[in-house]
Amino acid sequence: MTNTPTAAEDNGNWEEQINYTLHWGESVDVNGSLIKAHDFSRARPFDIETDYVMLTILSESSEEWNVMLSTNSSDIPVSKIVGGRLNITALEVVTGNDIPTPYTKIGVSIFNFTTQNSESWINTTLQVSKTKLKNVNIDERAFITIQLHNLRGSSLDDISINETLPENLIFDPEIEEINISDLNPYSKKVIQYSVKALYPGNYTIPPTEIRLVNNGITYFQYSNSTNFIVHGPYINATKTVKGNDTDPEILDIAVNVKNEGDRAAHIRIQDEMLVESKLIDGKTSADLVLLPNNTTNLSYIVHMNKIQGNMIVPSAIIEYTDAKGYSGTVRTNRYYLNSIYEDGGTIVFDEYEEDKEQQITNFTRPAKQVEVEEDGLKYKTIRSVKDIVDNTMRIINQALSW
Repeated sequence: MTNTPTAAEDNGNWEEQINYTLHWGESVDVNGSLIKAHDFSRARPFDIETDYVMLTILSESSEEWNVMLSTNSSDIPVSKIVGGRLNITALEVVTGNDIPTPYTKIGVSIFNFTTQNSESWINTTLQVSKTKLKNVNIDERAFITIQLHNLRGSSLDDISINETLPENLIFDPEIEEINISDLNPYSKKVIQYSVKALYPGNYTIPPTEIRLVNNGITYFQYSNSTNFIVHGPYINATKTVKGNDTDPEILDIAVNVKNEGDRAAHIRIQDEMLVESKLIDGKTSADLVLLPNNTTNLSYIVHMNKIQGNMIVPSAIIEYTDAKGYSGTVRTNRYYLNSIYEDGGTIVFDEYEEDKEQQITNFTRPAKQVEVEEDGLKYKTIRSVKDIVDNTMRIINQALSW
């Protein structure tokens, strides 16, 4: 009984057969698979038609097959296709009791999958579709649904799903790689998981990659892409301090707040004044509804009773709530007051970790690369209490060295 390698017609082509001789217990490596002459039929004074060899085949991925072959038997095949990529044919089986050990001569042909035919095979084997996502609000999850359809009459038992998300979109809850081991013939399976956006906007989720391993061969199939809109307010804020040209003790302070989202928000602005300052005009708080793509400005003027080295411009705090109850807080960056008199631009030295997702950083030089000089002393960027202590000790040591 011959096992004809018909797969070559639609998957690729078989290489020319190579012959090997294996004695009992010997093995040979063929294209990464180890073929071993595991056992033979019982030795007799002469060879008979029912003599056979038992081969074990171990693949690179640790898959194992047992194959029994005979050269002239109506019940035992003369050849066998293993793993869809090795065609093994028994050419001779010798088991006589007048030889040191039984042996077999086998011919092995390797199947080559061409790229085009591999794509053709996967397209007629597995169909993948991704449903269009519904638009959601910023505090809601969007659900991704993937459908896998087995188009063949045999089970698919080694499938993994790899989803790639665009920037500012996360899995919620977090998921590991999804594996499927039981896609039955002609059956469908639906996989669903959810994502959440960090910001409002238009999002496109690229095609989902499906990896299928069949008979030791890895195939890739892809779904369609899909897009959806995340609605909500997106509040950004900056705070600027400008010195007066005629009176250096007068400072003009402005807080600029913009709604870059597509939904209105009720906002409350509360700014903290500089130490040693007195309000002489304007106001430091505001309460209003900010429409999409609109901007509001809060401005006031202060008089500095005293200007000390290393004074800090504190953050303005903006709290906002939309009509559906979604809320958040934005803080403007803090920086050294001294830097507003320098040509290099505002030196931002701190960010609030909890507000990074709702904050745009506006500065001309990175804080970690800049040092502020005053009266010949250098003050490095402050990020913690330890930094304050270190800077203080550095100042003392420099003073003592003078």
